Amino acid sequence: MASINDDIILIKNKTFVSNSYLICDKKENTCIVVDPGLDADILLASIKTSGLQPLAILSTHGHFDHMGSAKDIQTEYAIPFYMHEADYKMSQSANFFLKVAGIRHTIKTPQPDVLLNSNSKEINIGSFTIGIWHLPGHSPGSCVFKWNNYVLTGDILYKNGLGPESIPKEDKELLSHSILKLFTLCSDDCVVLPGHGSHDSMGSIKTNNLALKQFLELKNHAAN
Repeated sequence: MASINDDIILIKNKTFVSNSYLICDKKENTCIVVDPGLDADILLASIKTSGLQPLAILSTHGHFDHMGSAKDIQTEYAIPFYMHEADYKMSQSANFFLKVAGIRHTIKTPQPDVLLNSNSKEINIGSFTIGIWHLPGHSPGSCVFKWNNYVLTGDILYKNGLGPESIPKEDKELLSHSILKLFTLCSDDCVVLPGHGSHDSMGSIKTNNLALKQFLELKNHAAN
Protein backbone atom coordinates (compact mmCIF):
# COMPACT_ATOMS: atom_id res chain seq x y z
CA MET A 1 0.00 0.00 0.00
CA ALA A 2 1.36 3.42 -0.98
CA SER A 3 -0.15 6.88 -0.78
CA ILE A 4 0.02 8.84 -4.01
CA ASN A 5 -1.03 11.78 -1.82
CA ASP A 6 -3.58 12.40 0.94
CA ASP A 7 -6.43 11.79 -1.52
CA ILE A 8 -5.36 8.53 -3.17
CA ILE A 9 -4.02 5.25 -1.82
CA LEU A 10 -2.56 2.80 -4.35
CA ILE A 11 -2.75 -0.94 -3.60
CA LYS A 12 -0.72 -3.33 -5.75
CA ASN A 13 -2.18 -6.76 -6.47
CA LYS A 14 0.37 -9.56 -6.85
CA THR A 15 -1.49 -12.67 -8.05
CA PHE A 16 -2.08 -10.82 -11.31
CA VAL A 17 -0.29 -7.48 -11.19
CA SER A 18 -2.80 -4.64 -11.23
CA ASN A 19 -3.63 -1.42 -9.42
CA SER A 20 -6.45 -0.97 -6.97
CA TYR A 21 -7.17 2.44 -5.48
CA LEU A 22 -8.81 3.97 -2.44
CA ILE A 23 -10.06 7.47 -3.11
CA CYS A 24 -10.18 9.10 0.28
CA ASP A 25 -11.95 11.78 2.25
CA LYS A 26 -9.80 12.00 5.36
CA LYS A 27 -12.10 14.59 6.96
CA GLU A 28 -15.07 12.23 6.75
CA ASN A 29 -12.86 9.19 7.37
CA THR A 30 -14.34 7.44 4.31
CA CYS A 31 -13.13 5.98 1.03
CA ILE A 32 -14.30 4.36 -2.19
CA VAL A 33 -12.60 1.23 -3.51
CA VAL A 34 -11.83 1.29 -7.25
CA ASP A 35 -10.89 -1.81 -9.27
CA PRO A 36 -10.47 -4.44 -6.54
CA GLY A 37 -8.01 -6.97 -8.00
CA LEU A 38 -7.42 -10.63 -7.27
CA ASP A 39 -5.72 -10.30 -3.87
CA ALA A 40 -8.59 -9.96 -1.41
CA ASP A 41 -6.32 -10.43 1.59
CA ILE A 42 -4.05 -7.56 0.55
CA LEU A 43 -7.00 -5.29 -0.21
CA LEU A 44 -8.86 -5.99 3.02
CA ALA A 45 -5.68 -5.53 5.07
CA SER A 46 -4.95 -2.24 3.30
CA ILE A 47 -8.44 -0.91 3.93
CA LYS A 48 -8.12 -1.84 7.61
CA THR A 49 -4.68 -0.21 7.84
CA SER A 50 -6.01 2.99 6.26
CA GLY A 51 -8.53 3.36 9.09
CA LEU A 52 -11.12 4.54 6.56
CA GLN A 53 -14.66 3.30 6.17
CA PRO A 54 -15.35 2.15 2.59
CA LEU A 55 -18.67 3.33 1.17
CA ALA A 56 -18.75 1.61 -2.23
CA ILE A 57 -16.83 -0.42 -4.80
CA LEU A 58 -16.41 0.77 -8.40
CA SER A 59 -14.99 -1.27 -11.26
CA THR A 60 -13.85 0.43 -14.45
CA HIS A 61 -14.73 -2.78 -16.30
CA GLY A 62 -15.62 -6.41 -15.80
CA HIS A 63 -12.29 -8.20 -16.28
CA PHE A 64 -11.23 -10.43 -13.38
CA ASP A 65 -8.22 -8.29 -12.41
CA HIS A 66 -10.49 -5.29 -11.85
CA MET A 67 -13.32 -6.89 -9.88
CA GLY A 68 -11.87 -10.12 -8.48
CA SER A 69 -12.15 -9.09 -4.82
CA ALA A 70 -15.41 -7.19 -5.06
CA LYS A 71 -17.45 -9.97 -3.44
CA ASP A 72 -15.03 -10.25 -0.51
CA ILE A 73 -15.25 -6.51 0.16
CA GLN A 74 -19.04 -6.51 -0.31
CA THR A 75 -19.32 -9.25 2.29
CA GLU A 76 -16.92 -7.67 4.77
CA TYR A 77 -18.40 -4.16 4.69
CA ALA A 78 -21.94 -4.59 3.29
CA ILE A 79 -21.39 -1.87 0.68
CA PRO A 80 -22.67 -1.61 -2.91
CA PHE A 81 -20.72 -2.63 -6.00
CA TYR A 82 -21.02 -0.54 -9.19
CA MET A 83 -20.19 -1.72 -12.72
CA HIS A 84 -21.42 -0.99 -16.25
CA GLU A 85 -24.20 -3.27 -17.47
CA ALA A 86 -22.41 -4.01 -20.77
CA ASP A 87 -19.73 -5.96 -18.86
CA TYR A 88 -22.09 -7.85 -16.56
CA LYS A 89 -22.21 -11.09 -18.57
CA MET A 90 -18.43 -11.15 -18.94
CA SER A 91 -17.92 -10.55 -15.22
CA GLN A 92 -20.00 -13.60 -14.38
CA SER A 93 -17.57 -15.75 -16.38
CA ALA A 94 -14.48 -14.46 -14.56
CA ASN A 95 -13.35 -17.89 -13.38
CA PHE A 96 -13.57 -19.24 -16.93
CA PHE A 97 -11.39 -16.39 -18.20
CA LEU A 98 -8.91 -16.95 -15.36
CA LYS A 99 -8.58 -20.55 -16.52
CA VAL A 100 -8.18 -19.46 -20.16
CA ALA A 101 -5.44 -17.06 -19.08
CA GLY A 102 -3.63 -19.87 -17.25
CA ILE A 103 -3.99 -18.23 -13.83
CA ARG A 104 -4.47 -20.77 -11.04
CA HIS A 105 -6.85 -18.72 -8.98
CA THR A 106 -10.60 -18.58 -8.48
CA ILE A 107 -12.80 -15.75 -7.24
CA LYS A 108 -16.16 -15.43 -5.57
CA THR A 109 -18.18 -14.04 -8.45
CA PRO A 110 -19.74 -10.72 -7.35
CA GLN A 111 -23.23 -9.53 -8.14
CA PRO A 112 -23.28 -5.78 -8.86
CA ASP A 113 -25.74 -3.82 -6.74
CA VAL A 114 -25.82 -0.99 -9.29
CA LEU A 115 -25.46 -1.47 -13.04
CA LEU A 116 -24.35 1.71 -14.77
CA ASN A 117 -25.68 2.48 -18.25
CA SER A 118 -25.52 5.06 -21.03
CA ASN A 119 -27.48 7.52 -18.88
CA SER A 120 -25.03 7.27 -15.97
CA LYS A 121 -23.01 10.50 -15.93
CA GLU A 122 -22.39 11.05 -12.24
CA ILE A 123 -22.88 9.30 -8.94
CA ASN A 124 -22.94 10.75 -5.44
CA ILE A 125 -21.72 8.52 -2.63
CA GLY A 126 -21.27 10.15 0.77
CA SER A 127 -19.15 13.25 0.21
CA PHE A 128 -17.84 11.93 -3.13
CA THR A 129 -19.12 13.07 -6.51
CA ILE A 130 -17.78 10.76 -9.21
CA GLY A 131 -18.04 11.54 -12.92
CA ILE A 132 -18.65 8.58 -15.24
CA TRP A 133 -17.58 8.35 -18.88
CA HIS A 134 -18.55 5.18 -20.74
CA LEU A 135 -15.63 4.65 -23.15
CA PRO A 136 -15.87 1.17 -24.70
CA GLY A 137 -13.20 -0.61 -26.70
CA HIS A 138 -11.05 -2.44 -24.19
CA SER A 139 -14.32 -4.03 -23.14
CA PRO A 140 -17.95 -3.20 -24.01
CA GLY A 141 -18.58 -1.61 -20.62
CA SER A 142 -15.25 0.11 -19.96
CA CYS A 143 -15.68 3.33 -17.99
CA VAL A 144 -13.41 6.10 -16.80
CA PHE A 145 -14.20 7.59 -13.39
CA LYS A 146 -13.31 11.22 -12.69
CA TRP A 147 -12.92 12.56 -9.17
CA ASN A 148 -11.54 16.03 -8.57
CA ASN A 149 -8.47 16.22 -10.84
CA TYR A 150 -8.01 12.45 -11.08
CA VAL A 151 -9.15 10.11 -13.85
CA LEU A 152 -9.20 6.40 -13.12
CA THR A 153 -8.79 4.88 -16.55
CA GLY A 154 -8.74 1.12 -15.97
CA ASP A 155 -7.18 -0.43 -19.08
CA ILE A 156 -8.09 2.34 -21.53
CA LEU A 157 -5.00 4.47 -20.99
CA TYR A 158 -1.55 3.84 -19.49
CA LYS A 159 1.52 5.96 -18.82
CA ASN A 160 3.56 3.67 -21.09
CA GLY A 161 2.45 1.45 -23.94
CA LEU A 162 -0.96 0.03 -24.70
CA GLY A 163 -1.10 -2.93 -22.39
CA PRO A 164 -1.78 -6.59 -23.25
CA GLU A 165 -4.68 -7.86 -25.31
CA SER A 166 -7.80 -8.31 -23.25
CA ILE A 167 -9.74 -11.57 -22.98
CA PRO A 168 -12.06 -11.53 -24.90
CA LYS A 169 -10.15 -9.42 -27.44
CA GLU A 170 -10.72 -5.69 -27.38
CA ASP A 171 -12.19 -3.67 -30.24
CA LYS A 172 -9.16 -1.58 -31.22
CA GLU A 173 -11.11 0.71 -33.54
CA LEU A 174 -13.57 1.55 -30.78
CA LEU A 175 -10.72 1.87 -28.27
CA SER A 176 -8.95 4.48 -30.41
CA HIS A 177 -12.14 6.55 -30.62
CA SER A 178 -12.59 6.30 -26.85
CA ILE A 179 -9.01 7.42 -26.15
CA LEU A 180 -9.39 10.41 -28.44
CA LYS A 181 -12.68 11.27 -26.75
CA LEU A 182 -10.99 11.02 -23.34
CA PHE A 183 -8.37 13.52 -24.53
CA THR A 184 -11.16 16.03 -25.23
CA LEU A 185 -12.78 15.44 -21.83
CA CYS A 186 -9.65 15.94 -19.72
CA SER A 187 -7.24 18.83 -19.33
CA ASP A 188 -3.52 18.10 -19.61
CA ASP A 189 -3.03 18.58 -15.87
CA CYS A 190 -5.43 15.76 -14.96
CA VAL A 191 -3.70 12.92 -13.12
CA VAL A 192 -4.23 9.56 -14.82
CA LEU A 193 -4.52 6.61 -12.44
CA PRO A 194 -4.33 3.51 -14.68
CA GLY A 195 -5.22 -0.09 -13.96
CA HIS A 196 -1.59 -1.14 -14.45
CA GLY A 197 1.72 0.70 -14.15
CA SER A 198 2.50 4.18 -12.87
CA HIS A 199 0.40 7.34 -12.78
CA ASP A 200 1.19 10.46 -14.79
CA SER A 201 -0.41 13.64 -16.07
CA MET A 202 -2.61 13.47 -19.15
CA GLY A 203 -0.37 15.95 -20.96
CA SER A 204 2.74 13.90 -20.29
CA ILE A 205 1.09 10.71 -21.53
CA LYS A 206 -0.09 12.40 -24.74
CA THR A 207 3.45 13.63 -25.37
CA ASN A 208 5.63 10.77 -24.16
CA ASN A 209 3.69 7.54 -24.72
CA LEU A 210 5.12 6.79 -28.17
CA ALA A 211 3.35 3.45 -28.57
CA LEU A 212 0.04 5.16 -27.90
CA LYS A 213 0.79 7.94 -30.40
CA GLN A 214 1.68 5.38 -33.07
CA PHE A 215 -1.49 3.39 -32.36
CA LEU A 216 -3.70 6.47 -32.71
CA GLU A 217 -1.90 7.64 -35.85
CA LEU A 218 -2.29 4.21 -37.50
CA LYS A 219 -5.98 4.07 -36.65
CA ASN A 220 -6.51 7.62 -37.91
CA HIS A 221 -4.63 6.82 -41.15
CA ALA A 222 -6.69 3.66 -41.69
CA ALA A 223 -9.93 5.60 -41.13
CA ASN A 224 -8.93 8.13 -43.79
